[in-house]
Amino acid sequence: MYKIIGAISLKIYCESILIACFLAFAGCQQSNVTPTKGAVVVDVDRAVFPVIKKEKNVFDSLYVQAKLTIKEVDPLQGIIDLLNGKVKMVVSTQYFNRKESHFIDSLNLDIKRFKFCYNAIAIIGSKKNTTENIRVDEIKDALLGNSSNYNFIIPGNTTSTYSYIKDELLNGQDPKNAQIVKNDSEVVSKVEKFNDVLGIVSFNQVQDSSLIHFVQVGQLKNQSKQASNAGLNVSYFTPHPGFVLKEYYPLKQTVYIFLHEYGMSPASGFTTFLTSYEGQKIALSQNLAPAAVPVKINESQ
Repeated sequence: MYKIIGAISLKIYCESILIACFLAFAGCQQSNVTPTKGAVVVDVDRAVFPVIKKEKNVFDSLYVQAKLTIKEVDPLQGIIDLLNGKVKMVVSTQYFNRKESHFIDSLNLDIKRFKFCYNAIAIIGSKKNTTENIRVDEIKDALLGNSSNYNFIIPGNTTSTYSYIKDELLNGQDPKNAQIVKNDSEVVSKVEKFNDVLGIVSFNQVQDSSLIHFVQVGQLKNQSKQASNAGLNVSYFTPHPGFVLKEYYPLKQTVYIFLHEYGMSPASGFTTFLTSYEGQKIALSQNLAPAAVPVKINESQ
């Protein structure tokens, strides 16, 4: 198995960075709002709301004059609120589409973009489901109705998991053959009860895996389906953050931070914290692979 540890020699200490930001800004103008003081509202994608809540709790304990309010939203709503100027900061699994990018460019909006972490999209089955491995092309064929080998349950079209399935797996097509339920949690509860279906969920949203198992996922590389069916050149991996970081696990979703503000506020401070060593360590503890600081992967038996 793999164990991921932070690169200790490259620790980023949040407080020193935030103080440096504050001093640089204070030299330009006096303000009651700084990276560690003032109020700000942050829109947070439902898929990563639990981890951002943990991050907020630590940030609040360090900077008591910063009043963060985090709001759980659908991925698209966060983008809309940012572009309409309702919020200064968004944490989202959804990147700007072509129309949104054009809108940003046309108004010359200075929106800063950061990678926060990587999330695995997991394939799950009940404990009695016998599927141990599955290829990405087999998932696609089943979802598009080209194969009846697998039956899937997926969350609804307002979730980041559905967006990933449509945009990344199916090249913009809606799935044609899947049972659709409200959210990732409902997918898990349905899969627990039925042995003949598989679920597609955000890995970090699985709070209790005692009644399910994670199906290993593999990807064809320059091989025909006929060759892969003979068991050739396909390696399968679980959605462990180590395999996500090394790009062995193929179903990877990037989580972004979008920041749109003039001057500096707790939105800047919270962004600095999220992308620091401490913030990334919290993300890792929630089964999210760090994207903002270097890490080492140690292999152990």
